[in-house]
Amino acid sequence: MKVSQENNGVLTSLVKIEVEANDYKSEVEKQLKQQRQKMSMPGFRPGQVPMSIVKKMYGVAAKAQTIEQIMSDNLYKFIEENKIKVLGSPLANDEKTPKADFEKDDNFTFFFDVATQPEFDLDLKKEKAVIYEIEPTTEMLDKFIADTCMRFGKVESPETIGEKDMAYGHLVELDENGEKKEGEVDINTTLYIERIALKTIKDKFLNKKKDDTVTFKPAKALKDASQLAAFLRMKQEDAKEFSADCQFTISSIQRMTPAELNEELFSKVYKDKEIKDEKSFRQAAKEDLMNAYKRESDNYFLNKTSEELVKNVKFDLPVEFLKRWLTATAQSEEAKKDIEEKFDKYLDGIRWQIIETKIAETGDVKVTDEDVINYYKTELLPSYFPAMPDETEDQKKEREEHLDSVARNMLNEREQTKQVYNYLFDKKITETLKDNMKVTVKKVNMDEFIKEVSPATEEKKPAKKKSSKAEKKEETDEQPSLF
Repeated sequence: MKVSQENNGVLTSLVKIEVEANDYKSEVEKQLKQQRQKMSMPGFRPGQVPMSIVKKMYGVAAKAQTIEQIMSDNLYKFIEENKIKVLGSPLANDEKTPKADFEKDDNFTFFFDVATQPEFDLDLKKEKAVIYEIEPTTEMLDKFIADTCMRFGKVESPETIGEKDMAYGHLVELDENGEKKEGEVDINTTLYIERIALKTIKDKFLNKKKDDTVTFKPAKALKDASQLAAFLRMKQEDAKEFSADCQFTISSIQRMTPAELNEELFSKVYKDKEIKDEKSFRQAAKEDLMNAYKRESDNYFLNKTSEELVKNVKFDLPVEFLKRWLTATAQSEEAKKDIEEKFDKYLDGIRWQIIETKIAETGDVKVTDEDVINYYKTELLPSYFPAMPDETEDQKKEREEHLDSVARNMLNEREQTKQVYNYLFDKKITETLKDNMKVTVKKVNMDEFIKEVSPATEEKKPAKKKSSKAEKKEETDEQPSLF
């Protein structure tokens, strides 16, 4: 077996692999003997078919399969031993590779084009960026507090329906004669009175009691498509076509009375904080909102910063090889066409992968299984396994052990774990960029933030932020990982 390499372009080289008979002969014989043991033919005992027949039937296929495997193994062994930092994956050079006749030939030669990663300097301390610290407006904070009071409020069952109530009942579709339409809508559902858009319909419900009926058109009552679909218990596309009259029979009424702003509420909402007055409660609520807004700010920061780094950090790329590689790894003809039409955008995506990988390597950015498990335990699962009031130490220990067990089992949910991995990786990359770049913190409210970033989102972006480690999906087609 001979493997050699010669440069043949910008960041590309040609790898030549020469396979001789001695390299594969013994392995082919081994495979044919194994095949013989499994064979059964009339006139021969099982496993005793003459080897000449076995070779005639399976010899060429076994030879071709073995040679291809040996060739592949030695190609990647050569890359590893020579510490070649491959970009993409090797591509067979069909022009230089002689046509193989596995039936007649003994010696074979294969050629592969290999691209290597560019070398470049990345000094993040020279790069500038803006970090938006988003604060809620007074209106947003008031609404958040009002929603919190409602969430921790008391549920009552009034005698008659009011403006803010929820009516539970049975809904049936009516025909043109006002009779129940068999086989159509016949469901139990919930109607939020304040969501009714048409005053004449809302008035029909106000002051109604249990067992009363109301006839109305749901499509006119609920203008929001998602709300209408939820009320009718059907898909949005089906709900859009629904225009019939319905009869709603009220089975129960519920009214949520918001909790008062007092220490009882403060202790329920913030168990780990000693909040005694409304001012401190508003501050804690403001911090909650700012933490929620931080994710929006971080997403914009990472997208914007990746665009700027792609623009500012210069290095060569093996362009023709990458175009060929992207086309070869495309999953469909449509994807190949998309690559052709938007190749510059794909190139910018590749540039970001390369830059991001360097950031991850120099900043030691890694996401481990324990990171994912910890995310499940601290962010995702606690709401499903909340601490009980007056929880004992034994109960706390049991709950935490159960949390840990569930979190570890969730690692087997590959798609969800991949999404968590993506999120955590992006989060670490974002923090690394913030720690190493010249950043300016700009305080804005959400309205100001939207106004400032909107013009940027309307421009044609040079690169969609993509994580090579996280295997994110491009807008067009899934761009394969380069490394």
